[in-house]
Amino acid sequence: MSKIYHYFVEGECEQKLLNTYRVSPYELFISGKVTVFNFINKKLDYSRIRVLDRSTIIILVYDIDVNVTKTLEYNLSLLKKFGFNKIYHIQSINNFEDEIVFSTDIPNINKLFNTQGNDEFKSEFIHCSNIIKKLNDVKFNVDKIWSRVNTKEPFNKYSNFESLKIIKTK
Repeated sequence: MSKIYHYFVEGECEQKLLNTYRVSPYELFISGKVTVFNFINKKLDYSRIRVLDRSTIIILVYDIDVNVTKTLEYNLSLLKKFGFNKIYHIQSINNFEDEIVFSTDIPNINKLFNTQGNDEFKSEFIHCSNIIKKLNDVKFNVDKIWSRVNTKEPFNKYSNFESLKIIKTK
């Protein structure tokens, strides 16, 4: 029986990166459905849980640039209540933009598209028609993105190497 993976990602940038690199010919991330849903800020509802197969392995991808885990803890307890025990946390340290900078040779995120701020960067990233070429031009290293274990409270209790390794296929 093959495993079913479902990513819940904080935003469209994470969704674009995963959707780009989890399919052939790259297949750098484990294949699975990718849904934009911010587990840190939004509470899950039963309708979102009911559509998941009970054997689904859930992968949460989120930023740790906030210091509140109340909603995350609520969502995790709801998932566990419904029998989802395989939940992995992929944390961007501090946010997606910092992960891209860490994984490339650019000094700051605005150098990727010559943008003026994070909102403009996100828009350019999401709408870029050839994100692979753009990232290759700045020496994107997939082994570096989402490769660090967070040690900052309050999210450090959810961070571990097992979670980081589960999404990488190579």
